Amino acid sequence: MSSMKSAVELVPAPKRGLYDRAMSRHERQAAQQERVIAAIAAVAAAGRELTVASVVEHAGIGRNTFYEYFDDVEHALTAINARARGELSLRVESALRATRTPIERVRALARAWAENLSGNPALARVALRARATKNNTEELSEFGRYVVSVLENEVESRSALPGLVDRLRRVAVAAVFEATSRAYLAEAPASDDLQRILADLALRLLR
Repeated sequence: MSSMKSAVELVPAPKRGLYDRAMSRHERQAAQQERVIAAIAAVAAAGRELTVASVVEHAGIGRNTFYEYFDDVEHALTAINARARGELSLRVESALRATRTPIERVRALARAWAENLSGNPALARVALRARATKNNTEELSEFGRYVVSVLENEVESRSALPGLVDRLRRVAVAAVFEATSRAYLAEAPASDDLQRILADLALRLLR
């Protein structure tokens, strides 16, 4: 997991002309892009409307800087969701490799999910935003759709839990993960509690 980025943090923008001269142009651009992403996560976590104006105000940057990297807020959200899903999938895939049975895999999924949320709550809040699209009729978040995909991969297993063959149950598990995690991020209980609750609820739905 050492290759994953740490939790998104918002560092004050340097004043014009005061950038670290030791950084290359590419490194400065990457740092600015990180600021935009961090600002979006912070604005979303605060429950404020996500607009270019609110993001640049929070980041302490100009609009031109925002538009250097993203066409609009929706474009930025797509990039953030892709990163968040990538980080979650790395954790989940690593956790699943150490399992043998369907029950172990469900518990590993819950553990990796909980660790991911506690490790990067700002990014998780953005990725947990429900987004209705043409191919997402359940209005699941990016994280929720990922859970459905993981469970779908288990269906072909001969020893799979019986409930996995029912798509509605797979979607129900994803919805439970989402709703429980939003409450977790609001109250910040122990991640061990979240892991246990998610695993227990998922197994009840899939048995």
